[in-house]
Amino acid sequence: MPAKLMLIDAHLHLWDPARLRYDWLSHVPSIGGAHTPLEWAALGLPVEQAVFVQADCDPAQALDEVDWVAGLADRVPVGGIVAFAPLELGAGAQAAIDALAARPLVRGVRRSVQNEPLAFVTDPDHLDGMVRAAKAGFSLDICARAPQLRDVAQALDHLYAAVPDAVTVLDHLGKPDIATHGGDIRGDGWADALARLARFPNLACKISGLTTQARWEGWRVEDLRPYIDHTLACFGAGRCLFGGDWPVVDLAGGYPTWLAAFQDIAAGWTQADRDAVCHGVARRVYRLGGG
Repeated sequence: MPAKLMLIDAHLHLWDPARLRYDWLSHVPSIGGAHTPLEWAALGLPVEQAVFVQADCDPAQALDEVDWVAGLADRVPVGGIVAFAPLELGAGAQAAIDALAARPLVRGVRRSVQNEPLAFVTDPDHLDGMVRAAKAGFSLDICARAPQLRDVAQALDHLYAAVPDAVTVLDHLGKPDIATHGGDIRGDGWADALARLARFPNLACKISGLTTQARWEGWRVEDLRPYIDHTLACFGAGRCLFGGDWPVVDLAGGYPTWLAAFQDIAAGWTQADRDAVCHGVARRVYRLGGG
């Protein structure tokens, strides 16, 4: 790795439970407090720009979350926002999509499906919502677990038939269960499913969230390496981007530890590949300034 790392973090969360409601934080009290620009700055990270990704506040407060983060732009280097949109409402999601389109920092939308049943992903209304968001010019972040990836492929077949130039991003490598399978990338059919998804040329894959998919205490770099290697082999560096997943990453050792592991794995890559994953792809996918 070069001495000076140029890094765009494509997956940053911020939250303040005193301002917005996040019911899920009650299950992870160690990260349940405020995580704002003050706490972010204290990390002293070499991040020049970041993409804020919605943090699953109460859906009724989704626009409030966007406006709050946009108002922090002078204190944290957020170059773009991936906002919540209720895509499962189909035509009923159009009003929310239109409201997001009026907010210039919003570059993408996400309706996390990771905790939904398999049928949710390919439900006709959800598919309709995906198409509507893509037609509005938004990229779509997809947060799904390994057993859902075959259904994600079906959803993307539908999306790309309707909007061939849609831009999509698979968060956290599709959340392989590293805690269960260790370095065996075939667990839950993850390796084959990821290779299938890589056939969609406008789908990018986010190298993020892996330490929390491993055992929170005691994970090793070698547990993560096979998953990142397979992703690079399937997608190529030109469709992969780095994400810190702060502050969720604090559940499994913290951001500096994850960044060090990533740098260890990326040390053998070419400079061009490192540049692509560390900043180039994020800049293109989320239409960020600079560079």
